Order: sequence, then structure tokens, then C-alpha cells
Amino acid sequence: MVRKMKMVKKVATLGFACLVVIASFLGCMKDKATKTYKVYKPIVEKLSQIHAKIKNTQPQSINTIGKICLYNDYIFAISPDKGIHVINNKNTVSPSNESFIVLPGCGDIAIVGDVLYADCYSDLVTINISKLPQVEVVKIIPNHFPDKRSAYGIYVDSTEAIVGWDVKDTVVSQSINGENDYVLIRGDVLLSSNTSSPANNSVGVNGSMSRFAVQNNYLYTVSSYNLSAINITNLTNPIVVSNKYIGWNIETVYPFKDKLFIGSQTGMFVYDISTPTTPVYVTQFRHARVCDPVIADSNHAYVTLHTESEGNASNSLISCTGGDINELDVLDVSNLSNVKLIKEYNMAQPKGLGKEGKTLVICDGKEGIKFYDATDPANLLLVKTIEISNAYDVICWNGIALVSAKNGLYQYQYSNLNDIKFLSKLVY
Repeated sequence: MVRKMKMVKKVATLGFACLVVIASFLGCMKDKATKTYKVYKPIVEKLSQIHAKIKNTQPQSINTIGKICLYNDYIFAISPDKGIHVINNKNTVSPSNESFIVLPGCGDIAIVGDVLYADCYSDLVTINISKLPQVEVVKIIPNHFPDKRSAYGIYVDSTEAIVGWDVKDTVVSQSINGENDYVLIRGDVLLSSNTSSPANNSVGVNGSMSRFAVQNNYLYTVSSYNLSAINITNLTNPIVVSNKYIGWNIETVYPFKDKLFIGSQTGMFVYDISTPTTPVYVTQFRHARVCDPVIADSNHAYVTLHTESEGNASNSLISCTGGDINELDVLDVSNLSNVKLIKEYNMAQPKGLGKEGKTLVICDGKEGIKFYDATDPANLLLVKTIEISNAYDVICWNGIALVSAKNGLYQYQYSNLNDIKFLSKLVY
């Protein structure tokens, strides 16, 4: 019996030793397990140095177009974060790329009376364009867009901007079961290798994707969480008169009469600007978490809801995640105390939209541009679909649809919906 107990004890001791060896081996495996990341180290530059770069240059080749603005005979087309293409559109059949305004960090613009307002990273700049192609910076409002001072968890102070990324592959030791794709190490960002990176003045016409809106003598801008009212009675001396927190994930603003229709990733908000200096919340229409441009007229609002995917035009200037809905919602806004959903229309991946009279035009992603007879909003009639690769935004003005897409700027005449005519294409 004693001998048997000794043998059991010996086996138990040997088993424990084996477990220690196995555990040590697994520990070594864990320590030596690696994963390859791309390290994105922010390139930071002083905003004073960036401001000094704002100037007019010769026309540049058009690679990517973001948001667009029509002003008199010109198209101002944003090259995201780089500047603005100035295109003479007096002849809509043959537009001419005339010059380029170098404006780093630009994503949105508005134009009133030969004065252009634009974001320059976190700053709001005012530029005199009365002597095109020459331009002159006349005022800068610093830190007007504080949300643009950060990216991927990296923050800079109000005198700086993240202008790019120094990218390199790095092998990092980690647990075999580690699944983190976003890791912050020593101020660098690690991303997994499969991660994609007014009154009496001529006023420019913006598309539905815009974060800037002009109404009377005020410029309204939205950041991802703020609505600002800016007095532009003196066009070259804009003065911020109010900043209002209105929620998170704000994307677009559209003016109509004394209202602002604001699109967010969770719904459409309406603000009353009868008192221009103090926008007042009126109502909202909530929806699932998706991207949400919006336009409106006296009785109806048209909201496109879309998910994001690879291949979007304009570098996914509006980016959101978490939703799987692609549709057009038509809302009855004749009584803002009781906004009603009239009808939902299935879409492929709708983004920008525009409306003039009874004509509604929708950019529907890979399916192209769609022209509708909107005489009865509850029963929209699809008149024609034109295949355009990843149509992004549209401006409808004087019977012409100006469309920005993945590979060009297109113009169509729709004054006769039954005979829509192609006018021009400016190739990127």
C-alpha cells in the first residue's frame, strides 16, 4: 500500500511538472505571437503655415471631386483637403477648367457676393474672389470647427492641424487570441493591414451634402455636433453670433425659407431661424443609424438613407457605420408639430439629391442618377435612370442637373422630363 501511494505521488508530481512545461510553452507561444499593423503617425503642421499656402494657381488635373457649388457662371468643385477647382460653366456644353484655389483642409464652401467661405481644417476662412482667378484671404476665424482637430484618437491644439499620415508596417507582439484592429501606442495609431484608410447679393447654390447654408444675411454651419450662426452683413467681416450644441453625428444642413433642415446619422432635425441669431429647435424625425442628406420644400422633406461601402465617390466625405438601410423617405412637413412619414422608396445606395419644381433627382450610388416626376410625392414616378459610376451629389438649377460622380462632373438638361438631354462631362 505504501509503495502504491509513492507511485501515485510520483505520477502526480510528474503530471504537475508536465503541466508547468506545457504552460511555459504556451506562454512562449503567446509572447512570440505577432500581428502586422500599419502605423499611422500623424503629420502635424501649424495652421499659420497652412494659411500662407492659400492662393490661386494654374488649373489642376481633377482626380476626386467632393462637394460642389454653383455661383453665377462658375462651378466651384472641391478636391477634398486640397483645394477648389474653378470651372467656367458659361457654356454648359463645354465647361472649362480655369484655375485652382489651393486651400488645404477644405471640405465645404459657401459663396455670397464674390466672397467665398470655407473650412481650412478647424478654421473658417473668408476669401475675396471678386477678381478671379486672383484670390485674397481677408479674415480667418480660428477653431470654428473644433471637431476637425482630431483623427483616429489623435488630438492637436487649436493652432495645429493633422495634414497627413506617415505610414509604415510594424510587427507587434500580441496574444494569439488578440483581435484588436485599433490600437493606440505612444501617440501613434495602429490600424490593421486590411483597414481602409444674402440679401441683395448673388448667392451660390450648394448640393444636399453641404455643411454650409446661407439664408438672408447669415451663414449657418454645422460641425459634427454644433450649429453656428454667422452674421455676414459685412461680407468680408463675418461675425459668429451663436454656437448651439444640437447632438452628435450631424452631417448636412439645408435652408428653406425660415427653417433649417439638418441631417444626422440618427434623424432629421428642423430649426426655426425666424430670429436669425438664435436658431430654435422645432422638431425631429428619427430613423435607424445611417447617413442622411435632406432637402425640403413648403410641404415635404426628402431624406435619403444610405449605408457606406467601398467604392464611394468623393472619398466617403460623409462616413457612417452601423446601418443597413438604403431608401428614400418622403415626409409631410406641412405641420411641423406633427411630421409624418408618407412613403419609403427602396434604393440601391442613395446619397445626394436635388429638386426643382416637380422634378426630383437622386444620386443612387452604383445605379447612377435617377430622375423622378414628383408631382405626387406619395407616388413618385421614375422617368429615367442614367448609369453613372457612384453618383455622389447633384445640384438642380434652371433646368440643369449638375452631378458629381466617381469619374466626372456631368450636366443634364431636364426642362422636358420626357426628353432629358446630356450636355457635358468633365472627366477627372
